[in-house]
Amino acid sequence: ADPFAPRSFRGGAALAAAHAEVAGELAAMLGLPAAVEHALRHLFARGAETGQIAALAGDLELLARTHGLDAALAMIARLAGRRYPAALAQLAAQHAGAWLEQLGQPEDSAIAPAFLPLSAPLAPVADAVELKLPWLAGYGRRVAFLAREAAVLAGLPDAVQRSLVRAALLHGLGRAGVPNRVWQGANRLEGDAREAARRAPYLTGQLLGRIPGLEEDGALASQAYERLDGSGYYRGMDAAVLGQPQRILAAAAAHAALRAPRPWRAAHEEVAATALLDTQAAGGRFDREAVALVTAAASQEIASVPAALSAREREVLLRISRGESERAAARAMRLSAGAVRAHLERALEELGCATRPAATLRALARGLL
Repeated sequence: ADPFAPRSFRGGAALAAAHAEVAGELAAMLGLPAAVEHALRHLFARGAETGQIAALAGDLELLARTHGLDAALAMIARLAGRRYPAALAQLAAQHAGAWLEQLGQPEDSAIAPAFLPLSAPLAPVADAVELKLPWLAGYGRRVAFLAREAAVLAGLPDAVQRSLVRAALLHGLGRAGVPNRVWQGANRLEGDAREAARRAPYLTGQLLGRIPGLEEDGALASQAYERLDGSGYYRGMDAAVLGQPQRILAAAAAHAALRAPRPWRAAHEEVAATALLDTQAAGGRFDREAVALVTAAASQEIASVPAALSAREREVLLRISRGESERAAARAMRLSAGAVRAHLERALEELGCATRPAATLRALARGLL
């Protein structure tokens, strides 16, 4: 078989469209230049200049790494005028060696001041990471809400409150470095899968530690799964070194996780989640005061949802965003599959999105989920 023959995979076009729309949404939320947003939204568009450049660049990098530069350029030349514009293929032939050599150079950590705003919002970053696993949708925002309200009730200084919110939003960033198969099992994590999952907070700390201004928040974020009795991870810290911010973050993350569904269990009701946390606090894993503060914060939450979507549309979008199929959502809501599909289509239209992942991202940003 020809290793350079064009390949396709089922759903590839839909996946590419979703990636491009989500990337455009994130660019807009982060305040990136309009030209960047436009390029990302059209990255895979057939006939668009950005799509043609992206296709050639991706194929060049992958094939050169796998089969060598000469073979990659031969394939590109063979498809010039069909898959790639002839002018782009000619540019690749002239400059590909220099481009690939530059890729191997150390990254320049300095970001042009005009490229990113001085204070980029962090909630969209959490939302984007959570798109990796549909059942995580909105988790970082809820942890941040609980941590902030608990910190207010505790009377912590404003600076500590802000740091807690940043750490809560970003504490799941390391999940991006753990394969999806680790999280998607029907049973609780055990063995190798459990060890792989326990690397997530380490990766969070490593990633955020490289971003100027987020080092301290990153250290706090990486401690979200530490426990007072030393049974947490990844450092195995205990009560002797875990301060009040770490204790509140741990309780907030645990509460939010218990209240949301996971592949191996349904969501716990508020009473059951509180009882489980109280039991673990009594056993020395969580701080009693932190659990009480987080529980109080959860009881104060008011679901004030903007009226952009109807209750049915919101519920359907929430269920689909969390990974349920249309058929499963129809069974749970006692509706026909056609009715669920109609509600979902109206929700997408109301949000101005063409794909479900982008609709999830926009709905989260607007407080609809």
